[in-house]
Amino acid sequence: MNSPHSDLTVQPPSLHPDPIAPKPGGESEWFHPGTLHLWLLTILISALAIAAMNYRWLNVQRSHEADTTIVHDQSELEEFLRKNHDTREFTTEDKPYRIPTGFYIQSLAFVAASDVNITGYIWQKYPADFPDIEKGIVFPEEVDSKEVRVEEVYRDGGEQDGIQYELIGWYFDVTVRQSFDYSNYPLDILTVWLRIWPKEFKEAYRILLVPDFHAYAKTGKSTFGLDTEIVHGEWEIDETFFSYKDVPYDTNFGFFSEAAEEHSFKEFFFNIAIRRKFINAFVINLVPLFGVALLLFAQLLIVSGKKELVERFGSSVNDAIVTCSAVFFVILLAHTQVRSQFPESGLVYIEYFYLIMYLAISLSAANMYIFSLGEFRCLNLIHYKDNLISKLVYWPVLLWLMAIATWAAL
Repeated sequence: MNSPHSDLTVQPPSLHPDPIAPKPGGESEWFHPGTLHLWLLTILISALAIAAMNYRWLNVQRSHEADTTIVHDQSELEEFLRKNHDTREFTTEDKPYRIPTGFYIQSLAFVAASDVNITGYIWQKYPADFPDIEKGIVFPEEVDSKEVRVEEVYRDGGEQDGIQYELIGWYFDVTVRQSFDYSNYPLDILTVWLRIWPKEFKEAYRILLVPDFHAYAKTGKSTFGLDTEIVHGEWEIDETFFSYKDVPYDTNFGFFSEAAEEHSFKEFFFNIAIRRKFINAFVINLVPLFGVALLLFAQLLIVSGKKELVERFGSSVNDAIVTCSAVFFVILLAHTQVRSQFPESGLVYIEYFYLIMYLAISLSAANMYIFSLGEFRCLNLIHYKDNLISKLVYWPVLLWLMAIATWAAL
């Protein structure tokens, strides 16, 4: 006789090899007509973050050093010299000899983050009554004296503003070391300069280098003194200009005739303002980051508690962790490459994006793991409608973190 319970069998608890515990049914809860308005709101908030970043990118301003005085023409030069007589050149009874100096740049290339190779021509005009002081120039910021070329290529005489001059021109090829601010990389705008001293060191205070404005067709707020065929590379040239900077020295360099007290000299600079090409920076830095962000979002979308969807996508926490590890090392290698370019700089702008992506990868992996644990009262937000909230907030949170970093860093 059959037992009344003989038709019942004990079913063991279901053990899913996939840690993401599937639920019955194959219809996704996170994307259906009832959630469309939430996705539209997500798109709107994300678009506002992108607009905020673009606005800031387009309004990055160049700022020159506060202690640098720019002179655009002869009238500005005269006004500047009339008001500034507190440097060593003006401490003697005799006025310093004004030496009109000009530059023509043929090439400019970064050989390292702080080293720039510049080639071109420099000329100077010495008045007829110039004393017996050696004529010539030196580059105080040169880094490889054996490779520096300064060759006299022409010499002439003539009259300018009623004064007789001897004109001497040199061709130069020099690599100079300068300190640049890369904090806005890859939207940085730099000022490369050429700084020269008179060759006669002991009598340098008797010489005042001034711009040879007469040698240029225009010297206003534009570019001048550049070869029209100059190769820009990854840079665009915004402006060239002359400037002065009062540089203090706390030594008399051992001369017996000089008192050991601090002196400032009015040093002369030719400046080239350059900015990095945005398209290059975008492709090199932002496209890989955007690709990783898309991959993480795609992986987040296939996370589901629906049995049919789990079987269709074949997703598992193990696969998710492997993917997160892979993209983590991709970002880490890219970040290391950026960091190696500026070993002496602080945190540059693009590095904030890498730090944000590290956070996004970590949170994505944590979300998938926690979701796979099943229902917990304290984790209802993650399990709500098949991980809907995590999927909705992914792009707004990621993009607004980038927007905040942009406004804080630039």
